Amino acid sequence: MRFIKFSLFRYRVSLYISQVTSVTGINSDLVGGGHVIMWEFDDTDQAPVIAALRSTQARFHLPEIILLRSHPNGGYHAYCFKRTPWVRSIHIVSGTNGVDPGYISMCAMRQHWTLRTSDKGQGLPKFHMLLDSKQPTDCSYRDFKDAVRYETWRMR
Repeated sequence: MRFIKFSLFRYRVSLYISQVTSVTGINSDLVGGGHVIMWEFDDTDQAPVIAALRSTQARFHLPEIILLRSHPNGGYHAYCFKRTPWVRSIHIVSGTNGVDPGYISMCAMRQHWTLRTSDKGQGLPKFHMLLDSKQPTDCSYRDFKDAVRYETWRMR
């Protein structure tokens, strides 16, 4: 990936040049309103991800969290099927240690979470573990409003 930036008059011009790949993802928007809580962790070990999710789960009294391994170099995705207002979900995800800050800012601008469900060069996201909870879920994957095709940086 190459990054070029320069100033032109009173404007900053930034240009990324990189190979991209088209992937499929799921948005957090739910039929009937609200959002599923979604987290993305990049380049990290399993232990801090699990500790961060358990801490967040306890603090916010969340139901079970499904943890997937998104790529072999230490990437994880997590889903919690708790119907949550958008602003509350931002509070929960941004308050979780280790979440990719780029993921938070990008999703905050779009006003929904999105996680990749297809391969981007290192395999499909795969179920890793379930973080149990006594709190009940109140929605399911059947309540997702839509899937999306988008481009992302190609994995080497």
